[in-house]
Amino acid sequence: MTNLHNKKFVFFDMDGLLIDTEGLYYSTRKTVLAKYGFSFTKEDNQHYIAKGFPDTKRRLQELASDKELGAKMFDESMQLYHDKVMASEVTLKPGAIEFLQFLKDHEIDRYVTSSSTHEILMTNVKNVGIEDYFTALISGDDIKNNKPAPDIYLHALDVTHAKPEEAVVFEDAESGIRAGLAAGIDVVIVPDSLQPKDELAEQAVAVLDSLNQAASLFE
Repeated sequence: MTNLHNKKFVFFDMDGLLIDTEGLYYSTRKTVLAKYGFSFTKEDNQHYIAKGFPDTKRRLQELASDKELGAKMFDESMQLYHDKVMASEVTLKPGAIEFLQFLKDHEIDRYVTSSSTHEILMTNVKNVGIEDYFTALISGDDIKNNKPAPDIYLHALDVTHAKPEEAVVFEDAESGIRAGLAAGIDVVIVPDSLQPKDELAEQAVAVLDSLNQAASLFE
């Protein structure tokens, strides 16, 4: 098994990796789009995952063939999502707390590196009680180009003063996996709703069933 004992920095995606949010994003978008007469399937939702909110808004505007209506649907779905998060309708992924505690105990720095806005990151980590596990939160607000561009991971290397070989990325979705690989950082894949393509799985240092298996990579 791959050993990551030399790693000093761990960069985590959030949605679908640490927090089970992808299903909630899907259900809230589906609800709002149905209100305006648009269907929205799980297959449709795959195109929205881990690419940032500007991309989501653009896709909804194209779906509606109306920029104003698309923006309205985006705003309403985000408000509904926020309301459900505040009502504690999101949960941690299996093994998340245990792995974060393991890294903290071993003094390995931990960063969220998510395409979401900083406000959304703070809301989510606070509501599931994991904000104290992170050295810092790095968001889509901090960069120009979101995943699958490598910007967020290049920025993470810059702000942490880490060398690529000192860091490892944990991702679940294709766009995030490609971003980590493009930045020249080792990637561990923990699939959420979709298994990775063979070409990506072959480039990753490990593909895990859940974060319950993650600590063993560092031992």
